[in-house]
Amino acid sequence: MKRALATLVLALLVGAGCASEHHGHGLRRLSSSEIADAKILKITAQVDGSGFIEFTPQTARYHHLNWQPPWDVTFDGEPWQNLEQTPASWSDNGRRLDLARAQIVERKGRDVIALERTEAGFDLYLDDSPNGADRYEVTIAIPWRRTTESQPKD
Repeated sequence: MKRALATLVLALLVGAGCASEHHGHGLRRLSSSEIADAKILKITAQVDGSGFIEFTPQTARYHHLNWQPPWDVTFDGEPWQNLEQTPASWSDNGRRLDLARAQIVERKGRDVIALERTEAGFDLYLDDSPNGADRYEVTIAIPWRRTTESQPKD
């Protein structure tokens, strides 16, 4: 019961935060052409607990909340073994991405996968409340910052 209540509260808070950002600040969903031109980031993990990945222009780090930390994690197709260390692919690209416009485009998992915008970037929540672990996959489209240079296609 306690876990279910915690999950419900987390889902309501994240949902309310996302809803207020979309309506209160004029953010809109990315178009299919914007998604095609964006950096596509895929993260996979075995999850049996809850936590979030904090994304800023400089860092991407996991913050553990409950139960077990995730394992068998991949970040952008590469194994991510030390979740306290920013993956190399993020160190290379984070500053060139428009984090305020990041959007989940695909998700797989039996419980909560949510993106919440922050002042510095965004947080990606992974919360597996049911007993046992499950495989989670999330694909995020993050537009490149607008500059005069052409952006790489990943």
